[in-house]
Amino acid sequence: MLPLWFIPLFPLIGTILLGAIAVISSGSKKGPAEGIVGTLAVAFPTFAFASVVLVAYTMPVGGIRETLCNWIDIPLFRADIGFLFDGLTRVMLLFITGIGALITLYSIGYMHGDRGFARFFSYINLFLFSMIVLVLSDSLLFTFLGWEGVGLCSYLLIGFWNKDLNNCKAANKAFIVNRVGDIGFILGMLCLITIGGSSLLNYESLNAFVRMLSGDMLATVLPILCLAGVLFFVGCTGKSAQIPLLTWLPDAMAGPTPVSALIHAATMVTSGVYLLARLSSMFVLIPVVLDIITWIGLLTAFWAAVAGLFQNDIKKVLAYSTISQLGYMFMAAGVVAFDASIFHVFTHAFFKAALFLGAGAIIHALSGEQDMRKMGGMIKKTPVTACVMIFAFLAIIGFPGFAGFWSKDLILEKLYVSGPMGPALYGVALLTAVITAVYMGRLIVMTFFGSYRGSKESEAHIHEAPVCMLFPMLVLSLGSIFAGYLWAEAIGLDFFKETLAPVVGGAQNLYFAAKGGVSHVNPLIFAGLGTAAALLGIFLALVLFGGRVPQAKGSSAPEGYKATWTFLFDSVHKYCGIIPVSVLAWLAEMVVDKILQGVQWTVGSLAEILGDGTRNLQVRKLRLQIALSIAGTAALIIIVLVTGGLI
Repeated sequence: MLPLWFIPLFPLIGTILLGAIAVISSGSKKGPAEGIVGTLAVAFPTFAFASVVLVAYTMPVGGIRETLCNWIDIPLFRADIGFLFDGLTRVMLLFITGIGALITLYSIGYMHGDRGFARFFSYINLFLFSMIVLVLSDSLLFTFLGWEGVGLCSYLLIGFWNKDLNNCKAANKAFIVNRVGDIGFILGMLCLITIGGSSLLNYESLNAFVRMLSGDMLATVLPILCLAGVLFFVGCTGKSAQIPLLTWLPDAMAGPTPVSALIHAATMVTSGVYLLARLSSMFVLIPVVLDIITWIGLLTAFWAAVAGLFQNDIKKVLAYSTISQLGYMFMAAGVVAFDASIFHVFTHAFFKAALFLGAGAIIHALSGEQDMRKMGGMIKKTPVTACVMIFAFLAIIGFPGFAGFWSKDLILEKLYVSGPMGPALYGVALLTAVITAVYMGRLIVMTFFGSYRGSKESEAHIHEAPVCMLFPMLVLSLGSIFAGYLWAEAIGLDFFKETLAPVVGGAQNLYFAAKGGVSHVNPLIFAGLGTAAALLGIFLALVLFGGRVPQAKGSSAPEGYKATWTFLFDSVHKYCGIIPVSVLAWLAEMVVDKILQGVQWTVGSLAEILGDGTRNLQVRKLRLQIALSIAGTAALIIIVLVTGGLI
């Protein structure tokens, strides 16, 4: 059997080789040969995907565990570098490496002629390496290395075109906001260590520990477990852009479009949902935290859907769409439907990657134009791209037969039967689905239908994307149609559910057994209501935006790093975080630089003065020394007599 460490090894080699090529060619005016760079860039993610397929095909039912070496071994703390390949790992790595390889291939055409061609693909391979480490690790501590790695790569790729100050600001914002969330991850690990030592950072040890908790022992550790759960969720809100740490994701559209596809579909934003599923056995013991996850996911999904209605930048629409869809995934995890949550991660990866790559093809055809008000009629000029995006559009709104239909309706069903608040959760989530169909219908109408609204000069140069860009889009469009059939219980298919059952099934069964079982409803009702929501959204989009679209005023440039509708949370971050911390830093500086240094100077000066005085008295004249001794003795006798011998 292929060793598990082979999987991350391939993109790591690609990172090193492409990075070396980028450094060597940095002083050359011509730059490296794009054919060689592109071949290496695609080859190593493809090798990683092939390795995942091979391991997945030969994986035993219980999964595979490998310990590579000891990492840390000190008193009271031990950590190994190890890998775990089970059903959850298999699902995640298949689309991470597979879609990652397709996006890399697409990038060859998109980044053609860019001055940092080799450097870009070195970053892409490093991104995939970090995400593989995050998912493949067998412990929270090793996962955290990959967690930080994808954060670093997002900074490098969002700010890749660093000649533009706005891009640099967007990269900084993504990096800093994610570091805030990562503090929660670190503190969550420390909470677990206080309960049972460093061994609880290992996933299997943690699962074994929580399974044995009951009675007084559970009551004793429950407060710390709740705190750990909240802290881990804070980390997840940073990576997966949930309220309140969501402001970085719309701004991340400053990076190249393939980067947006990679972040939104295959890598970074899915890591928060993955962590919840991986820690499912712990979260089912803390229902209070599950309620927090559910409501945060619901509010995020609804807010981002409404925000998507008011965007004119095609990439910003898709960015808010990602935030909203992630809200659905968190809602599912909050009602202990971890398998449904990961299923939506899987289907979303296909249709969201297709949407972003399709948007990138449109931007490429329009020489960088991202304002939908200056598009229109593109279905005649780029028919293949139009078909890809329409298929992905039907998938994201949950149109019958497409991937999102199966995963979204499954989440809605799980919400409805989750408890007393289930119908309310379902109602808001269904309304969010209607809004999703409206803003995505608006994107399709404004981009592909009607007449072209750009300049006559630009219209003459519109062209379909090259084959290296179209092929990944076509593959992803097929996934947008057929990926959902891996779990289509209505027609007797539940492969996806069976794959995840050994990982999350035990925790889910334990939770619902404690609640008295799961309510059963007719799934056809939810399918019908979900379909009605999609059709209503399409109808509203046609009515509201099917007519004449107003011309854009001012510059046709994209909105830059500052995204509308994040102002509220930016203000919260500013007044609740940045300003208080700045004030505390100023006070600390005043205390250190002024008060403490003043005290230090005063003490030092007094010591110097007293030292000088004492030194002057320490003379070598015998008569003076004898006189001082007699005077001191006399003074002592007088004091004793006056006080009556009390001193």
